[in-house]
Amino acid sequence: MEKLITTAPPHMGDRLKEVERLVELQRRRDSVQSLVVGFVVVCLIGAVLWLIAILPSFNEPEVMVAYSAPNQEKEEPSEKPDLAKGLRPKPESSSSARARVIAAQLDAPVAVPTPDNPDPIGPFGVDDDFNAGFGSGDGDGDGGGGASFFGTPRNGRRVVYLVDFSGSMASDATGGSRISILKKELVRSINELSEKMSFAVIFFSHNAWTIDIADPDAGWNGLGDTPITAWYPASARVKEQYVKKINQMGPQGNTAWYPPLKMAFSMIPAPDIVYLLSDGEPRDFDQAINEMEDINPHTIPVDTIAFELPGTPARNLMEIAQQTGGKFTLIYKGKRMSGMIAEKYTGSQYDNF
Repeated sequence: MEKLITTAPPHMGDRLKEVERLVELQRRRDSVQSLVVGFVVVCLIGAVLWLIAILPSFNEPEVMVAYSAPNQEKEEPSEKPDLAKGLRPKPESSSSARARVIAAQLDAPVAVPTPDNPDPIGPFGVDDDFNAGFGSGDGDGDGGGGASFFGTPRNGRRVVYLVDFSGSMASDATGGSRISILKKELVRSINELSEKMSFAVIFFSHNAWTIDIADPDAGWNGLGDTPITAWYPASARVKEQYVKKINQMGPQGNTAWYPPLKMAFSMIPAPDIVYLLSDGEPRDFDQAINEMEDINPHTIPVDTIAFELPGTPARNLMEIAQQTGGKFTLIYKGKRMSGMIAEKYTGSQYDNF
């Protein structure tokens, strides 16, 4: 009879021990891996911190160099031959004394020469010495240049002259008729403009017109759309043509200020320099002064010149200058006055002079 051989199943206790052994082994492996990973992470963090700490040492600090000029030793005067001995000094001209003193009267990058007039109400001159000491030049620091008109200098690139050509400008004045003196100074001012500048002249009486209009009656009366006023380059050829037409033009009509002011401030681009000269009391002063903020929203200074007419007309021009931050000048009996002396002649007691 055959014998059956069987294997007895392992004891349950042995299996538990084996499982515990395997679990303990896995736990040790995990602990070792954790330690290794932790060590690597710590090393990496340390390396990063080390790099952050050491990198700035590779950048050389900026060196600031200050230069001080050496003290110059004062040279002892040496005996030199007097080259001027025996020479007679050349007398100064009458106009050189006016241009001797230079003072800044404008908030500008460059001071503008201002003539020193010892006698503020004395004859400033309407001959060749008028406006002595002023130049147009490129004096505003950016190549723009400047202008002067009846002794009032301004810096800028674009200048517009608003000049009275009404019938009263034909009246006599010291040194000739008013219109002849105006033309002479206007031509002088235009001819001295830098070629880098642009300019325009707006003539006015009862209407306002430009050099392109031969008939003042065809000018603008202030109603309807404002006509376009063009800028002209201050080249020699344009100046020559402009001067020729100015000299051919004659005065006529009465006076209105609103049309020329409106035309000037409607120009594109806007002017930098605005001169307004008149010898009469305009019929539309209230309109011009009341609408000045709308006409001139950027408050561009308007330099005004009251020409041979003190009293109320001069006071009106002074008010326009004050409202816009411009300068007021009075030409009276051949004398140029400004400041408090000019203001003295704006009282109503001078209305009949």
